[in-house]
Amino acid sequence: MTTTAPVRPHLVSFDTASFVRPVHRMIWEPVPHPLPPPSPVARRLLVIGSDAELATEVAHALGADLCVPGREPERDDWDGIIDLNVVGVPYRFDGGEWRDALARTTRMVQRRYGAWRADPRADRYCYVAVTAMGGLMGYQGGPIDSPLGGIWAGFAKCLPRELPNLAVKVLDVDAIGQTRLAELLAAELTAWDLYEIGYRQGVRHALHARPSPEPPPRVELGSDDVVLISGGARGVGFALARGVAEEFGCQVVVTGRGELPVDARWLTMDDADYSEHCRARVRSARTARQLRDVRAALKRETELRQVGANLAAARRDGMRITYEQCDCVRPEQVDALFARIPDPSVIVHNAGIDLPTRLDNKTPEDVVRTVDVKVTGFANLTRAVLRMRQDTVKVFCNVGSLAGRMGGMIGQIDYAAGNEALSRLGFWARNTHGLPAQTLCWPTWERLGVIANYDAAVRYMSTIDPADGVRRWIRELRSGGTGEVMFIGQVGSALVPTQLRGFWLFTGHPDLPRLHGLAHFLGSAELFEPFRELRSSVVHTPGAHPCLAEFTVDGRAALPISVLIEQACSVADWVVPQDRPPQHLAEVRDVRARLPALVLAPGGSRFTTRALGETTEEGWSVQVTITAETGETAGSMRLLYRPSPPMPPQPVPPPVTRGVAASGGRLDWSGLVLGAGDQLPAVTSADLWTSPFPPPHGIAPAALDAMVRRAGPVTGDVVEIARIVPYPGAQQVDELRPVAGGWAGLRSGRQVLSVEGVTAGPAASPSAG
Repeated sequence: MTTTAPVRPHLVSFDTASFVRPVHRMIWEPVPHPLPPPSPVARRLLVIGSDAELATEVAHALGADLCVPGREPERDDWDGIIDLNVVGVPYRFDGGEWRDALARTTRMVQRRYGAWRADPRADRYCYVAVTAMGGLMGYQGGPIDSPLGGIWAGFAKCLPRELPNLAVKVLDVDAIGQTRLAELLAAELTAWDLYEIGYRQGVRHALHARPSPEPPPRVELGSDDVVLISGGARGVGFALARGVAEEFGCQVVVTGRGELPVDARWLTMDDADYSEHCRARVRSARTARQLRDVRAALKRETELRQVGANLAAARRDGMRITYEQCDCVRPEQVDALFARIPDPSVIVHNAGIDLPTRLDNKTPEDVVRTVDVKVTGFANLTRAVLRMRQDTVKVFCNVGSLAGRMGGMIGQIDYAAGNEALSRLGFWARNTHGLPAQTLCWPTWERLGVIANYDAAVRYMSTIDPADGVRRWIRELRSGGTGEVMFIGQVGSALVPTQLRGFWLFTGHPDLPRLHGLAHFLGSAELFEPFRELRSSVVHTPGAHPCLAEFTVDGRAALPISVLIEQACSVADWVVPQDRPPQHLAEVRDVRARLPALVLAPGGSRFTTRALGETTEEGWSVQVTITAETGETAGSMRLLYRPSPPMPPQPVPPPVTRGVAASGGRLDWSGLVLGAGDQLPAVTSADLWTSPFPPPHGIAPAALDAMVRRAGPVTGDVVEIARIVPYPGAQQVDELRPVAGGWAGLRSGRQVLSVEGVTAGPAASPSAG
């Protein structure tokens, strides 16, 4: 069979095997961005802060509750949290204020986590993190007062992964005045447009991502260079270690928290014997606690076996890679490490841990510990570097993650916080001490690294091939560049509706049209319950797009029935079965459009779409109802999804001889876009919509409207379609063939669409023409 475009798959359940592998190098920069029109919601707020005076003044100005050191609120019915974290507290290498502040943040969010997660209303609750990094989120030269605001920036951006209806924002300011800060917060609490906003000298800015070419090499590496990689004995760190050792003959020092055992029998067992060893250890456990301890011990043993195997393989290959015990969180161990190895010319801060558990199941101590490895490890390494001759260090590379830059997966809020802090700390070290610091934000490496659940990870972002990752990493080290670089492939499918606004300024990425297309019919999400229900509203204005100047009811501009169906399909695609198995739209049944409700008011009409999903005997089913601003039901239909696309009948059904009725009656088409009479034009999304990123349609719109035209003069209020089956290639139909019971839509002689039971008006009988 000829390969054709696939039937519209469910938005958040497409097959991850189809991901494209190319990775794009992108950087972020601040650009002026206006405040959108306000949409105020009355909220009860809590202000958290380490600077008690600042937090108290802001809370008073906003009429909010207060949480500061030594004082936590008794009630916990806040609708929103304003988190001042460590704003107002100067950053110091050995400063530990951030730990108490992050624990306080975790406790307060956990007190509201259950209620915020259970409420399906979108943007009813909010979390705003305030940072003080110059008003441009740290992406500028000059001093950065509080780089540890990056912890809360990463924390905020990852919260919607677990709390899908929570409105979040990171607000960066260039001056910390109580009055001005309260005014900015009051304004920003009414507009949830982008995740990161900054104010520099009174101008509002947002972060804009753009592609950046690979840089030329400016740093020479050779056998005299020493490369130090914290946490580099396994995973991506060891992949880099092998890469630089092989290509440049460098001496590479990798580190780990524990001492490598030399005489443990399990260390040298083959895989079969070690598997039996593990089973025996598990069988020996007599209590739940013993079992937990055994599993933890086996996990550590497995890691050490991997370290031992990595080092043994490197020795066999003649590579100069050595292991040193060093917990980078402990300053005395970092100092001892630098005392016993030659001065490194390249430092790579790669150490990290990941505890993939939802925030409500973590203790504040767990959250702090995850961030500590990144933040305190950076401080200890940087302090040690600053004691060396400055010209010795060619590059200091932070290993960040897209989890911090764009929000990680469920269970990664603390991991995202630690990684985002690294980017801001890198800016601070460059601007304050002239350190050649760079931060590389990576996607998941293909089955390599600390990610515990690879299959879940690829739903969020496509992976990078390890060989490509090493090549790019070496290129960045040799560039000597400073600042932050992001490597990103295809944006994954595990999105929630409110997250789309975080991608509006994602310029130059191939997925930008897809992301904007997803938002077109979604409009403003009002209610979202994952795996069950979505309700959202969008405004259609007559003449604003070609398709909205095409169709009339009783001489008044109206929403075409094909657009109504496309809107239903687009919104329904967000409502998926649990665990997101691959699903394809198989049928649209019981379409019912009420013509008076499709009429558009001159200034625009708001249509609200409600999609409700459930598992039935026929498979996953989504019932869609579209309501006009007047409260009337404009349309309804039921969508059926199945694991595989529907296959068209073979051969194509023979045509039947029937007269084709003229449309006439209450309906009329201009014919400029969707055709008129028997005309069936080729229609692209750009023909229908004049927006920069027009939404692609899943079912040929000209064909759907042509069937309504050919159903006969419409004198009643209702148009009904019993069944629509979109086969692969249904996006375009060049011939409508009347068949028994309905219509067959053909493309180049091959059937791509089947439609049954088109009726026009309450008294009409099913007709194909």
